[in-house]
Amino acid sequence: MPEKSAKRLPGRPRQADTDTTIHQTIISAAAALFKEYGYESVSLQQIGNQCGVSKQTIYYHFASKPELFKVAMTTMLHNIRTVTARLLDEADHLEQGLLRLAEARLANPHAEIVTMMREAEKFLEEEQILAIREAEQDIHDLLADYFRLGMNQQQLREEDPLFLAETFSTLMLMGNRDNASQRYESPLIFGQKLVALFLQGARAT
Repeated sequence: MPEKSAKRLPGRPRQADTDTTIHQTIISAAAALFKEYGYESVSLQQIGNQCGVSKQTIYYHFASKPELFKVAMTTMLHNIRTVTARLLDEADHLEQGLLRLAEARLANPHAEIVTMMREAEKFLEEEQILAIREAEQDIHDLLADYFRLGMNQQQLREEDPLFLAETFSTLMLMGNRDNASQRYESPLIFGQKLVALFLQGARAT
């Protein structure tokens, strides 16, 4: 008598599905919704509807909504770090890299991490909060490395490079203000103004 096949667990993807693809699709959908609406307003059902899977499938991949939020945020921040490094590496000089970075950031404004974390923090475990903070800090550390190089090349005045990194990141949050970008013809022009303001204070005399 042939053996019966094992019963598929609730929420477990069918054999034809690729776990990795579904996993990444859920992360991408969750990140987009969290950025747009914040933590509390987004349900797992909405995320499932967005990427075409059931809530049970989400639970198969992620233990909880807070865990999915952590993974979505750290993935987004790691991607931002990768893009930041590429734009700065490909630039002929620091100012050009900062302009490209500002244009990219201002063209895609979204709720800053501080705002999202303030709302989500009460639902997160300490480990989840720490993972997101570390991913955000990695971006500041990367910028600080480039600012340190700029100081060594006497493009920037001597200053705490991490302070410059955090200051530059704060300026980029201008893109989140209501109608801020609409006052300028393009993200490039808006970025030029912000980078010029930043370099006015940071550039070596």
